[in-house]
Amino acid sequence: MTITASDMDTATPAVDDQLDEAGLSSSEFPGGVGADLDTESTVTTGVEAAFLTALMWAPAGMARKVRHIMATGDRWDPFWKGAHREIFLAICAVLDGGAPPNPALVQAQLFETGRLQRVEAELLAIISPSRGPMVGGADLPHLAAKVVDQWYRRGYAGLLARMSQIRESVSVEELAGHWENLTGHQQRAEELWLTKRDQLAKL
Repeated sequence: MTITASDMDTATPAVDDQLDEAGLSSSEFPGGVGADLDTESTVTTGVEAAFLTALMWAPAGMARKVRHIMATGDRWDPFWKGAHREIFLAICAVLDGGAPPNPALVQAQLFETGRLQRVEAELLAIISPSRGPMVGGADLPHLAAKVVDQWYRRGYAGLLARMSQIRESVSVEELAGHWENLTGHQQRAEELWLTKRDQLAKL
C-alpha cells in the first residue's frame, strides 16, 4: 500500500505496479500529508525504541514469538527509522543463534557484522532508557502492536501520495484501472495488519 522514494519518480512506468507493503521511512514520507511530521516522527521513533528495548529484555521465549510475528521481508517492514530496522535484525540474529537478545549480545552482533557504527547512537539510547520496560516482557506485545499500527497508518499517506501522482500523470480513461490496483494494495495491507494484530493479541 505504501511507497518508496523511487516510486515517486513520475517517469517510472506502471507506477502502481510497484506499490508494496513496506513502510515509508522518515526520509521518504511525502510532505504536506500530515499535520505535524516532526511530532509524528518523534512519537513513532519513541514507540519503536521502546519496542526494541522491551524485546531485548523480554524472556527469550516471548522474544522469539514476537520476533517471528514482526520479522521483516520484501513486502513487510514496519520500521520508520532505518537504524531501528538494523537493530531489530541484529536481535533476530542473536535469537536465531539460540541466545537471549540482551543488549551486550546485540551490540556484539552489530559490531561483528560491521553495522555498529551506523546505529551506535540509537542503540545507546535504547539500552540506556530513562524508563525501562516492564519486568517479564508484559508490555512487549502491546508495543509491537503499536509499531504495526503506525506502519498501517503511514501506509495511507503513501496511498494518498500515489493517488495524487497517478491523477497528474495518466489519462482519465486509465484512472479506474489504477484506482482498482491501489484498492487491492490497501486491502492486502489491511489483511496483513489484522493478521499481525491478531497474532500479537494471542500472546
